[in-house]
Amino acid sequence: MDESHKSTLKSIISVNRINTIMKSSSDVETVSRESSVIMSKATELFIRTFCLEGYTETNKGKKLDYKHLSNIVHRDDKYKFLRDIMPKKITLQQYNEIMARKQGQDENSDDENCSSIDDEESSSGEESEGSSSFSDN
Repeated sequence: MDESHKSTLKSIISVNRINTIMKSSSDVETVSRESSVIMSKATELFIRTFCLEGYTETNKGKKLDYKHLSNIVHRDDKYKFLRDIMPKKITLQQYNEIMARKQGQDENSDDENCSSIDDEESSSGEESEGSSSFSDN
């Protein structure tokens, strides 16, 4: 094997670490060395591609930030699987506004639930008064 071919096969990410992660799944009994090497290289290529796309978000800046990667995750459907673990970066003011709206919705929901419970209690109370099984005899 020539030197350039060896360098493309060598992965930056530890194959042993990938092997350990793959074996941690309850569905997996054994993991071949070849599959660990391939997963290691695939992970490396994924990270490289993801970061290069993030770098285009910086407008050729010097620093790749969380917000750049997060923008890509939320813009591109191929990264949809990362949306739960990589939410959009927001300011404290935006967070407070979201929480205030959510609290307002929860209060409205509680008011509706309380009124429907009151309605049910009053209607069931009327029924139970007319259909009492106790007699004064």
